[in-house]
Amino acid sequence: MQTCVKSPRNGCALHGVLQTVQAINGVVPIVHSNSGCAIQSYLSNKSSGLDNTYFTGQNVFSTDAQERHVIFGGASRLREQIKNTIKVVNGDLYIVLNSCVSAMVGDDVEAMTRESREQGETIIESLTAGLHGDSHYGYESVVTDIIKKLPLVVNIPEEKNDKLVNIFGILPKEDIYYRGNLAEIKRILEGIGLSVNTFFSYGNGVEEFKNASTAAISISFSRWGNAPAKALEELYGVKNVEFSNVPTGPIEVAEFVRKIADELGVSSDVVDAFIEKEEKEFDYYYQGVIDDFYNEAGSKSLAIVADESVAIRVGGFLKRYIGADIKTIIVTDRVSKKESSDDSENDVLNTIANEVYYTQDGKEISDILSNNNIELVLGSSLDRNLANGKKRTGLDISFPAYNKAIVNKSYVGIRGALTLLEDYLTVVKEDNHAKELELLEYIGQNVG
Repeated sequence: MQTCVKSPRNGCALHGVLQTVQAINGVVPIVHSNSGCAIQSYLSNKSSGLDNTYFTGQNVFSTDAQERHVIFGGASRLREQIKNTIKVVNGDLYIVLNSCVSAMVGDDVEAMTRESREQGETIIESLTAGLHGDSHYGYESVVTDIIKKLPLVVNIPEEKNDKLVNIFGILPKEDIYYRGNLAEIKRILEGIGLSVNTFFSYGNGVEEFKNASTAAISISFSRWGNAPAKALEELYGVKNVEFSNVPTGPIEVAEFVRKIADELGVSSDVVDAFIEKEEKEFDYYYQGVIDDFYNEAGSKSLAIVADESVAIRVGGFLKRYIGADIKTIIVTDRVSKKESSDDSENDVLNTIANEVYYTQDGKEISDILSNNNIELVLGSSLDRNLANGKKRTGLDISFPAYNKAIVNKSYVGIRGALTLLEDYLTVVKEDNHAKELELLEYIGQNVG
């Protein structure tokens, strides 16, 4: 029996596709849908503090399918929209996306795209309608499609680069700090002499996808990065190295760097020197705040509401480095514990928190938070006041974050770990100060 998800935080697959392709420089999306599909994605990003284009508008081209296109077919309308878009906008790659409406009607999107490609246009399609899954699946699907179909429109280089690494599994916008996180991972890998394809960073674009086949390895930082990484492995022999999360903290960074160095034959002297430098930088700043954590944050009971990889990353770091009391983790990008064939992530989560749940249903999340003695919620902006009206202190670590402006903040690596410590201690201090004021007000009203 199908169940209704109340107040879901994840968009449909098409929203995930749009979030992904809009983060690639030079890619122009053309959506074969009614007008609502693209605008819903725009409104979601606008309200979450990511890419707020209130004045500049939404740069997504749509066929704006009407009722007549549903009844009689909209293939000719798509042909027209493709021609108009290419005429008006210069792009390195045009990608046609279908929607629930065009998928159910049966419009031959692939044929229209092939027709334009035969006319010399650099255009491919990704048939990932919203009904196929949520936004995480959208990322997985469209990145895989680009890798598989790019050879149809560009020449793929054959010469291998034994120092080049591809990064997958950090989802644009679903990971609200994706820009900063990708930049920090790139800095770390470049620190041991490697080159990095992040695909979604500043200055990156279609060229990185074209060169992905020449990489020595791909690194997948979540289950959502495995499909595109395995596509590269099958097509070009690029080995996929899987991690359950992005490293956060000096111990995690050291383990990550050593594993990648072993894979690529990086000199141990280079690796040791880099790790020593990172550890010294972390310790210098960590010592300046550790007493504050013992005095202010030691007894706080926490809940984490986030994607699996983010929950492992943030929860594991806070547990290891400040001894945080994490009572509950709610994983929002998986329906159940059984959804993954790999139990290692489940085992890690169970070492971090007393209880682990799997849902993105707003009502279920509210009930879970209500039934646990939680003081601080690390999640999205939706989670702060969910629990039956109880006001809870919050730190935004997951989508959506509509009360934040996000530029290039990171919560991974060494520098991201220090930022996480800083933000966490700040909200704890603010919460403690607010409680002190409430106590003083109560004493003033009721004593004497």
